[in-house]
Amino acid sequence: MIRDEALGLFRKITALHTEPVLLVAADSRVLAANPAAVRLLPGVEDESPLSALVSESADDVDRFVRQWLRTGHPTPAGLTLHGYDGVRLRCRCFGARAQWLPAPAVHLRAVRIDPGDRFLTLKDRVNALERERILRFRATEDRAALNAALAAVHARLGHLHALVTSLAAAATPEAVGELVAKHVPTVLGCTRADLHLKDSTPVYANLRIPVPPHAMLALTTDSPPLPEHLASVTTLIGGALRRF
Repeated sequence: MIRDEALGLFRKITALHTEPVLLVAADSRVLAANPAAVRLLPGVEDESPLSALVSESADDVDRFVRQWLRTGHPTPAGLTLHGYDGVRLRCRCFGARAQWLPAPAVHLRAVRIDPGDRFLTLKDRVNALERERILRFRATEDRAALNAALAAVHARLGHLHALVTSLAAAATPEAVGELVAKHVPTVLGCTRADLHLKDSTPVYANLRIPVPPHAMLALTTDSPPLPEHLASVTTLIGGALRRF
């Protein structure tokens, strides 16, 4: 625990500073604040976590605190402090380990920056580039997924067209069965498809689907086809059989 005399020493050292100065524990909790910080930041004397006083996320604040604890030289980072009446104060915060205290803590000094500050401009530019990179990456992924889906649709339409034209040219029910065995596995993504007329005995299959008016479609497949795909295929086969 940081001793009371150490906290008193911090307050004496920072009492005349015109800029906000905070003493932050290793767990990101604010232990002490100078008068300038008290005048500027509501709730700063309540031993709140530093993340409650800024706009940045708790993960970002914890990362900054860990970084500051590792160095004895003031290291800058950008934080947006919450002032009174909802005012947001963009600051360059210089943090370093308070080596004169007995427990791990960060001595943090906040300097307000104007919109033309080069540090702020560079930080905003880096953040904007990172957001753009993420958006481009997601757009590339979405485009690849869309292209794959379109390719699958085009391929299925091609297989369906081949099935339709073949069934239209079939001259006998037996020819329909041969065409089903040839084309339906590709259309439905199954291993095998057998068309059995009403008077025949179906072989073993995972799925057996009645095909009006007088047939059954037996499918050997690892996973059932989509219902709408199966319905379109059975409708085509049933239409071809009705001619006989």
